[in-house]
Amino acid sequence: MALVVKHAIYGALAGGEDYNADAFDVTASLQNLINVGSGVVGISNGNFGDPAPGNEKHFGAVVTRNGQDFFFACDENQTIDFNHGGGVSRPPSVFTVKFAVFGALPSGNSSNAQAADVTAVVQAILNRSGGAAIVCNTQNLGDPSPGNKKHFAAIVARGGRDFHFACQEGQTIDFAEGGG
Repeated sequence: MALVVKHAIYGALAGGEDYNADAFDVTASLQNLINVGSGVVGISNGNFGDPAPGNEKHFGAVVTRNGQDFFFACDENQTIDFNHGGGVSRPPSVFTVKFAVFGALPSGNSSNAQAADVTAVVQAILNRSGGAAIVCNTQNLGDPSPGNKKHFAAIVARGGRDFHFACQEGQTIDFAEGGG
């Protein structure tokens, strides 16, 4: 069974600070360790160096096994058997979310619109689920206007055509059906 490392990263946020990432691309090192071993690799500074001294490191990789991509992630000083397990990628959604918004006008005040661009969120839900339906609620889309009834609208492409959708908070839209 051939294991091919597509990407591998090892590192940390130095000092635990947001946005201060110290990480190494360890793709070649991981491939070498897999090639000389049995596909079982200890994720450690000894194998990959220390990109962030004094910080707990983290690891993530995409490894192709038998023609399929598998995803792996762990802490420093853990061991991964790349011959087994790993999350599988799903094919991308057949839907392309061109625009999606979720929000409200608090108390009908026309000068106080509270809405959020949820285009990327809706696309991610559709990609992750592999399905076509989502519930338009604050659990899925966030809450840009707390305490107010929210509304959703989107333009979603499928089969080369744009479809338009709108609903209120709490309703479920199936992007495979309808859409004016």
